[in-house]
Amino acid sequence: MRVLLRSLLGAAAALLLTCAGIPAAGAAPAAFRTYYVDCANGDDAAPGTDESHPWRTPARASSVTYEARDRVLFRRGTTCAGPFAPKGSGTAVAPVTVDAYGSGAKPGIVGDGSLAAVLLRNVEGWEIRDLDVSNPGPPPGPGTLRYGVLVELEDHGTGHHYVVENVDVHDVEGCDCQERHTPGSSAGIAVRAAGSTTPTAVDDVLIRANTVRRVGPEGIATQSEWQHRPEYPMGRGTRYVPLTGVRILGNTVDTVSGDGILAFNTSGAHVAFNTVRNFGAATALYRSGIASGNADGSVVESNTVTDAHGPLASIAYDIDHASNGSVFQYNFSRDVNGGALFACNSPGEKADRNVFRFNISQNDGYADKNGFGVVFLPCGPARDVAVYGNTFYAPGSRLLVAAPGTVSVEFSDNIFVGRPGGSAVEDTHGVYRNNLYRSVVAVPAGDPRPVTGDPLLVAPGTATGPDDAQGYRLRAGSPALHAGAAMTNPGWHDFFGNLLPPFAPNQGAYQGEGVTAG
Repeated sequence: MRVLLRSLLGAAAALLLTCAGIPAAGAAPAAFRTYYVDCANGDDAAPGTDESHPWRTPARASSVTYEARDRVLFRRGTTCAGPFAPKGSGTAVAPVTVDAYGSGAKPGIVGDGSLAAVLLRNVEGWEIRDLDVSNPGPPPGPGTLRYGVLVELEDHGTGHHYVVENVDVHDVEGCDCQERHTPGSSAGIAVRAAGSTTPTAVDDVLIRANTVRRVGPEGIATQSEWQHRPEYPMGRGTRYVPLTGVRILGNTVDTVSGDGILAFNTSGAHVAFNTVRNFGAATALYRSGIASGNADGSVVESNTVTDAHGPLASIAYDIDHASNGSVFQYNFSRDVNGGALFACNSPGEKADRNVFRFNISQNDGYADKNGFGVVFLPCGPARDVAVYGNTFYAPGSRLLVAAPGTVSVEFSDNIFVGRPGGSAVEDTHGVYRNNLYRSVVAVPAGDPRPVTGDPLLVAPGTATGPDDAQGYRLRAGSPALHAGAAMTNPGWHDFFGNLLPPFAPNQGAYQGEGVTAG
């Protein structure tokens, strides 16, 4: 069912783009001019306009001011010494495209350790595909940033239409700073709005089907210096200009020293079908697999976050400072040392209407690090935070919920399974309704209809990812079947794609009927 949902999502996105008169990615209109770059056999004195007379270096390709519908093609099987920092702009319907030609491996662009190996600065209407990008070098010190692919607008106004698709980014290491000294963090792929005089943002961003590995501290990130608003009074800059139309879809982030994917300073971001693993691997800071911060209306769904075994506690999913109207749903996490969910809002900030629903957490919080729980709520007040219809299976965690802060969360219709001998729920601020508790030291006070005992999950603890998570269905006779309370605005379906019942839902992430053994 989840594979079908992925296909339907892709088809729907293509249909919407077509109906809007915007070609789907990969369907660019006919080129105006095509330029060729062969870093093994080219000549920068050549015209570069046909395969027989290509340029040789990214520097030569960067010297041209491109126009709408132009193409820049790098020859496959070659490696170029970057950076590549072109000029000129296209549009959404007539973009400038960067792609590969010939046969063999993706063409490589190897940066020199400076700001970015591929840099789109103060340009619009660009699409980049089918490259292999790296930017090696020793980690830069505080105040210095390094990226693989960077879209950066500075005092530019709003820039439109950027695509980074099917690009392999690797070996990009930055300072482990997390905005202590800089307005952003080094990353594999990033979109950044900078400046101080002209309000600046980006609109219509698609980061899709890329692989990002051995980078840090961020894998994929949106960044901005235009952060300041009443909801986030400590934000940088003089006003709030959100990044809009941001879609981060179907990427794989593997072996990242810090955070996997950060959707920061956005409005209406969609982060879906991504895989993040081996994150927080080498850091002196707490890190997240996928996070939303200072953002409105983020939808984070159908992602997979696994394997955080670093020196400090990491969290799979993070609803961070001044996030409003965020929905985290249908996500899977496994073996994340700190836990599955982190919700934090500092004093003076506003966070409202955030939802975490129909997610599955397996063996998160196993390390009992730094006082974190499978759900960790260490910060200040937030309004209307709802956590419902989730399955938290944590046989190695001492703390199922740890809430040392003052945030009040409403937990309803969840399944909590702790370690043999009992795990704790340490939360004096939360509201608990209609949850199932298994191997829990004490049921939270105030839950009017708690269910205790074995939820009769089919095969808990056996999933490696969302596509083999059938073990989190409920067996026939489970006390969690139809034991939940009717939900307000629950969405359309559960983790497995089952439509939600109008009355008496199940507890946990599975809303189908009980499964007969065998």
